[in-house]
Amino acid sequence: MLMLGKRGCAMFLVLLVAGTALAEEAAQPIRALLVTGGGWHDFETQKTIIAEGLSERIHIDWTIDFEAGNRANFSPTRFEDENWIDGFDIVIHNHGLTNLPDHDALAARIADGHRQSGVAAVVIHNTLHSLRDSDQWHEFMGITSRRHESNRPRELRNLAPEHPIMRDFGETWTPATVELYTVEHVGDDVTVLADCYGERYDRRHVTYWTHHYGEAPVFGTTIGHDNRAVADPVFLNTLARGVLWATGKLDEDGNPLPEYNRSLNAD
Repeated sequence: MLMLGKRGCAMFLVLLVAGTALAEEAAQPIRALLVTGGGWHDFETQKTIIAEGLSERIHIDWTIDFEAGNRANFSPTRFEDENWIDGFDIVIHNHGLTNLPDHDALAARIADGHRQSGVAAVVIHNTLHSLRDSDQWHEFMGITSRRHESNRPRELRNLAPEHPIMRDFGETWTPATVELYTVEHVGDDVTVLADCYGERYDRRHVTYWTHHYGEAPVFGTTIGHDNRAVADPVFLNTLARGVLWATGKLDEDGNPLPEYNRSLNAD
């Protein structure tokens, strides 16, 4: 009887894995554009960490734009096309284009693309400061930040443990390094998911959040300065869940749809 039980269990697992694989094969992957590059950070390494890390966790297909390379004063030519966002379900912004002479022009092309199409966005770390002279950029982000505090290990506090994005985060998380962004303003529609204490102004600053820019869902984090933080499983799990939330790939209980889930835990 014991052997029969083991065989039955093994067969169940085989059928479960096979069924999940068939469901994923039948589902179109999330079509993601990763726009990255610029100054101040190792975006070349991070693009690989992010693409490979999310591909291990969710059913996603990548287009990676690293045209900027390590140039902080370069405007990616992709954004010169008014239809640049067509064909994507989500755009992940992880760039540092802070030295452009005109922040308003590029900010408008990017933000308007999301607002007019409703295509979801993820914004990571230096993206907030990329075009920080533009008011529209801050509206698109959902929060306003123009400067940061020192880069060192810091404890982040989970403010929304029941939110589907934050289920792998734990009560707190202390990345290897946090270049803490000081947040000047939080939009009225922003849902704050996590924060961190900053000693310069003796207050806590938003580190994870969601909001909508028009109809476009936006998930953001100020974490991501250091490659060790980006490669941390907590960062990648939370990022993957943020992508699923933004693209509507969660069930009514906030769990990843099976056909889009490769390794994330479900309740």
